[in-house]
Amino acid sequence: MVKYKFTKKRNMIKPDEPEKMYAIPAIVNRVNTRELCQVVTNNTSINHNEAETTFNLVCDSIPRELKRGSSVQLGRLGWMRLSFGSEGVDSFDKFDPQSMIKNLRVIFTPSKELMAQIKKDLSFENVGVVEGGFTFPNTKSYLEYKQTGKLPVAGGNNEGTEPEPGGETGGEDEDLFG
Repeated sequence: MVKYKFTKKRNMIKPDEPEKMYAIPAIVNRVNTRELCQVVTNNTSINHNEAETTFNLVCDSIPRELKRGSSVQLGRLGWMRLSFGSEGVDSFDKFDPQSMIKNLRVIFTPSKELMAQIKKDLSFENVGVVEGGFTFPNTKSYLEYKQTGKLPVAGGNNEGTEPEPGGETGGEDEDLFG
């Protein structure tokens, strides 16, 4: 089940409208390469170390191919390519690529097959609300805070304290209640 949190955001297209609650993904676990290779090779004759070595060799080749201007296919996963923006110039001879090319990034475009597999039987679960850098464990706690002004306390009786000025009590990805 895909978990999500709510957060208040302003619609950038309609900046005059009031903020609304939007769902954002909640990352609840990180799987590193070694763990993924162990899962992938489970019940196969392939050693997970061999799979990890092969994976790392592929990763080592990607920067070289992207720098050559290639779009790189990663099997049934999808494609990677470089993207960037630049400052504008009035004439070609005024363009300095080293200082004027900005926002270099790698774009990953998942394959239709991968997206179909992800969307198949997909369901969602709300795991909280983020406001002012604080993650409330659920919408009930958030609504109680809005009524009482008291933050929930993990394992406590919901008798909290006022948020500090600026409301910063943790990072957006930080879930204070596990």
